[in-house]
Amino acid sequence: MSWTQDFNAARKDAKTLSDIEDFGALVKLADTVGRDLKGGDVSSRQLRVLLSETTAGVSRIRRGRTLGLAQDQPNAAQQDRAARREAALLNIGLIYNAGREKNGGASIGQLADLMNAMTAHVGGFEDFKVLRKFSEAVMAYFKFHGGK
Repeated sequence: MSWTQDFNAARKDAKTLSDIEDFGALVKLADTVGRDLKGGDVSSRQLRVLLSETTAGVSRIRRGRTLGLAQDQPNAAQQDRAARREAALLNIGLIYNAGREKNGGASIGQLADLMNAMTAHVGGFEDFKVLRKFSEAVMAYFKFHGGK
């Protein structure tokens, strides 16, 4: 099964990431992805792009400093809208890395497919935070399994 299929199996009927009942399934998926990426000639620099973008996205949303939002104290509806925008743009860095890397391009492409499936289920800020935690878990498992 592909990572995207594993994600859809873990998601079940949940419409958004924060609605997923069993976060253990997402942790298991992050473990699988991290282990597989380690064997796919992917560098930690490539994964840091994903982690830094999700981390920066959370910060931008909180501070009201993201596309279409310039408010010091954004309300929940504004944060949710900003989270959907941030999620939609997240894969750009991954796709760029997949296109320019001779090694690991296929693995990064597979990760981009997974993240695209996940970002489709970001309905608000809480979902984006789940996405950020997933990115962090992938990086942690990548390093745990010996990724360089």
